[in-house]
Amino acid sequence: MKRVMLILLIAHLCAFGQENSSRPANSVYKNFKPFSTPRTNYRPGTVYRLSADNVQYVVKDISSIKSLESYEGDVVGRMVFSKEEMLECLNIEFTDEFVTTEVELKDAVREYTEQTNVDNILWNNDAVDELIVDPESSYFIIRETVSVKEITFRFDKTTADNIASGKSSLKEKSTAGDTVIDYPFSITKKFSEPKRLFYLDQKIEMKPYAEEL
Repeated sequence: MKRVMLILLIAHLCAFGQENSSRPANSVYKNFKPFSTPRTNYRPGTVYRLSADNVQYVVKDISSIKSLESYEGDVVGRMVFSKEEMLECLNIEFTDEFVTTEVELKDAVREYTEQTNVDNILWNNDAVDELIVDPESSYFIIRETVSVKEITFRFDKTTADNIASGKSSLKEKSTAGDTVIDYPFSITKKFSEPKRLFYLDQKIEMKPYAEEL
């Protein structure tokens, strides 16, 4: 029985953050998604629901679920966004379904929760009984977030050429001689205080794991 539960737990963790299998993987912060707007709320431990018509509502910030912090420093790597996310984040309309960009995060801070703490509060203490009340909605808990005061998005020429509107918002880095720049187009966003930009969530249901294989 212990072996069966271990297999189920491993399967559950492997599926964590993998709802959209068609989205290409990030090289940094794998499976993280962008918030529609930079924000100071939605800390790890926040539960939200998606209604049947795909509207998002905050259910509760569960204060007993503790979040920890990790200072990441400056982070550079590839992240992939849907064209809808790019439109929300940058007000730039791309023609491709998914957009690959190099991001540079300045002084990034990752906030995260621990699985044992989440499991204990939600299921061992039966918090889900009070959270999941609408059978037509899907419920999620924010497990991790990334906050920054400054972020730069960089695009290669092919991606920039596929912009339907908003290309004038990008800056193009000039080159000298035969120098080639992989990502010559960029846009930088700065904030007066650290804002949460990306999150990793986990779908929650009345039972944490399936009872049978």
